Amino acid sequence: MKKVMPCVVAFLLACSLSAQAAQKREQSYRIGADVDATGHVTATQLDPDVPASIAPVLVSAVKQWQFVPASRNGQAVSAHTFIYTKFQALPDAKGRYSLRISFEGNGPKMEYRNIRPQYPRNGVRLEESAFVKLTATVQPDGTLADMDVGSQFDNWPVPSYFKDAVLACAKKWHGVPEQVGGQPVATRVSITVNFTSPNFRLTSAQVRILREALRKEAADDGASPSDVPMPSEQEVALNSPLQPRIVATIVNAP
Repeated sequence: MKKVMPCVVAFLLACSLSAQAAQKREQSYRIGADVDATGHVTATQLDPDVPASIAPVLVSAVKQWQFVPASRNGQAVSAHTFIYTKFQALPDAKGRYSLRISFEGNGPKMEYRNIRPQYPRNGVRLEESAFVKLTATVQPDGTLADMDVGSQFDNWPVPSYFKDAVLACAKKWHGVPEQVGGQPVATRVSITVNFTSPNFRLTSAQVRILREALRKEAADDGASPSDVPMPSEQEVALNSPLQPRIVATIVNAP
């Protein structure tokens, strides 16, 4: 189900796009959200990277979404979460843009502090790419615990040195936990990390894996797959106390 935004979006979108040939643009944004005991978003907090020209559009979209209320001792209570959105500007044949704002998920806010895993020496020497998935619990104090590392793809094994690189880095990461009734709570999350280099060749089997992954994503997103896609890196909450109930994609056509 999709909803249509007011025409004022066209003006705001034009302000946010640089003057160049029409092409698809997309960006993910994270928005803090206060959710009341009925599941409605009552207030939002934007990250500094959200452009002022599109901030009102994002806030308007988020406030149209609803959640199954969080509960404590069987009673619905207010909660706080972080909502992940995808902002897309899609051009038509005349160079005009339509706008899509999609719900990507919600959960704790991860703070990586510019600490990223180092490409393992063995991986560089062997010219290997790897797509790693870290599963961990963001504790109420923000630390990560119960960490487990594997591959993003069942048929693409990950060597141990890539796993070790992610684990060593994750010990330095921090999360801002979700809250239920004003108290921080633990949430299980999945975090993806890609190790790729344009200088490394992929096997034909690996190319097929990546293309199949993109086909599935494009089918859900209504997009057209590119040549050889790289999976996006984004954390996903596995057991957030707030589950989405009404999160229709917001659309504006020129």
